[in-house]
Amino acid sequence: MSFESTNNEISPEVLGNKFNSEDFSDFVADLRQRIKANPSIRFTIVADWVSAEKARSAKALLDQYASRLNIDSITIRATRQQYNEEINVFESGVKWQEL
Repeated sequence: MSFESTNNEISPEVLGNKFNSEDFSDFVADLRQRIKANPSIRFTIVADWVSAEKARSAKALLDQYASRLNIDSITIRATRQQYNEEINVFESGVKWQEL
């Protein structure tokens, strides 16, 4: 079963898994390549909580690259305790989905 639809979009969960498993710069490079191939592609990322550092990386991705990499939103699935651990991340653009 393919996660990609006919217009080359990737499901938000697949992108979230890639974000969590790849180095930040590799993930950015991958998105750049996808935009080069299809300039109208849009990205929505839904990732599970991994660490406070990864949550801050999500915020940096939004702050630095949202418009250039066509990122519409990043959502992190986290517990209330994890949310409170990095409240600044969630208060400044990264969406929170409570677990």
